[in-house]
Amino acid sequence: MYDNKLATISEVSKILGLSPSTLRRMEVEGELSRYGLTVIYTPGGQRRYLFNPTRHLYSQQGFSAPLAFGRRPALLIRDLTIGFCTAESQLCVQLDDQLNAARTLIETFAAQGHPVIFSRTVYDPAHAFSALWGEKFPAMRILEAESHWIRKHEALANYVYDLELSTHYVSDLKASKLEAFLDRNRIDTVVLAGVTTSGSIRTNAIDLFQSGRRTVIPSEAVADRTRPLQDFTLLDLNSRYAEVTTLSRTLAELA
Repeated sequence: MYDNKLATISEVSKILGLSPSTLRRMEVEGELSRYGLTVIYTPGGQRRYLFNPTRHLYSQQGFSAPLAFGRRPALLIRDLTIGFCTAESQLCVQLDDQLNAARTLIETFAAQGHPVIFSRTVYDPAHAFSALWGEKFPAMRILEAESHWIRKHEALANYVYDLELSTHYVSDLKASKLEAFLDRNRIDTVVLAGVTTSGSIRTNAIDLFQSGRRTVIPSEAVADRTRPLQDFTLLDLNSRYAEVTTLSRTLAELA
């Protein structure tokens, strides 16, 4: 529709047959998802619209319905460790305020008596899948069990967790205590935080959803190696497998 160029509000208004004021009223958190449009502001403060064909496709073909919170939530934090959160590591992701978002979630869940779970990836060359994963993704070999890279980031190190997991797998439901823990506590909703959005967060979201649990992802609490990868993964997850929302809305649901 717009050939990936930035369009002015007047141009979009003419194409869609909607007044500029109507376009502004239709915006939700910088998006006009019905039309696949993202609102962008230039350095000079001018409003522009960017067409996202994938968002438009999903919005027009029966995807992206809202997924409500259940009654018994738990928080699962994955890989907010030194290896993924410090610049000295080759595994480091692009972090903005994710650690503070995770802290806020931990404190809120704990204050309300909801379970908080911390999981870390551990590399073991003697484990069949771990060795294969390390062959495909050599950088992860630094995550050996005795390495400081798998320690929690200092921002999260002093909290008490209801369950801690060390896993060789992408999914925390694979060969672990997690599903039994969720069943025992009758958890129907899992809020995800951590890294990487396109890796373990995505895989956990799908596996938890397939286990019959509602999956919620506050966008400020997850991170990846590039912004395009982060944005596309969240768009796709929200369209099919999870409720991608904001930190403030997640906290409001817990209130």
